[in-house]
Amino acid sequence: MEMIKIKIASKKTEELRNKIIAILDIFTQIGMPLDNMTPRRLERLAMCILALCNSTTHSLWSDVKSLKDGRILTTRKIIIYINENFEENISSGSYDDIRRKDLKRPVGMGLVVNSANNPDADTNDGTRGYAIDDKFAELLRAYDTPAWPDAIASFKVDREYIANFHSQRLTNKLKVKLAEGVVISLDDGPHNRIQKAVIDEFLPIFGNNATVLYIGDTSEKQMFKCTNEMIELGLNIEDRGMLPDIIAFSEEKKWLYLIEAVHSSNPLNPERCIELKRTVLKNCPYGVVFVTAFLSRKDFAKWLPEIAWETEVWLADRPEHMIHFNGDKFLGPHNSLPTKA
Repeated sequence: MEMIKIKIASKKTEELRNKIIAILDIFTQIGMPLDNMTPRRLERLAMCILALCNSTTHSLWSDVKSLKDGRILTTRKIIIYINENFEENISSGSYDDIRRKDLKRPVGMGLVVNSANNPDADTNDGTRGYAIDDKFAELLRAYDTPAWPDAIASFKVDREYIANFHSQRLTNKLKVKLAEGVVISLDDGPHNRIQKAVIDEFLPIFGNNATVLYIGDTSEKQMFKCTNEMIELGLNIEDRGMLPDIIAFSEEKKWLYLIEAVHSSNPLNPERCIELKRTVLKNCPYGVVFVTAFLSRKDFAKWLPEIAWETEVWLADRPEHMIHFNGDKFLGPHNSLPTKA
């Protein structure tokens, strides 16, 4: 079974990455709205589900636990399980995020049972427990088996819940013009507003007539992609989860722009730049300009210590200016490997 590919926010072993992606693949196939969820939020969502299933990287899908098995965890116990099994160090004080953010949609769709151990518990009761719904557990146990096609076809989801998200998406779209006659729509949200600003303002000012070859979206990871052109430039695009948010190429300068739009995760730190050079760029002969884009100086300030040297920073609220993390030149490709600022 071919799973979706998605960018994982933190460093994980391949086995754990595959397990997280599998959960997100299941959510995608049943139609769960994943719009405006950052890679980190998606990652946490998946890990919460795995914790409730009593699953680890080595567990079989057939071993998934649910409500009828008595597998009920409080938010604090979910954090403990994630930290012990999924290479995390989530603060015990962030238990409320599990309820308010990570499990909100699966609970809303009836995939996770809220207050499973005490249906009358108050919303803020720290002893309330969560469990995987028994029917959803049956679906999970069929994953990656010959029974999956029939299981997913017959699985009933809350279509009304999903429809509410779809109707909201239809009314909240950002129109982005990529070229003459080429206009795409992005879901409205902070991350995509940065991407729109990059296309509308950064590239016209600093892009040296660059052409956009790729742009992702928070809900559609390959909103726009010029596959042949990227392959001709020597880019390795097999693992789309490795691609930055925006890729553009200036024929005039022979420069490739790799741009990350940062709202809540994934600035171009040294690790990310090296990762891109060793994967996406390993066969690319062109000069590369790494750019991290933020909405404002305030947003940038939070990530300042993470930014790699020999990269660029651009702020949407100050579009005419650039911040150069460099040692010898202004905007342009650098040949040396990056180090942390």
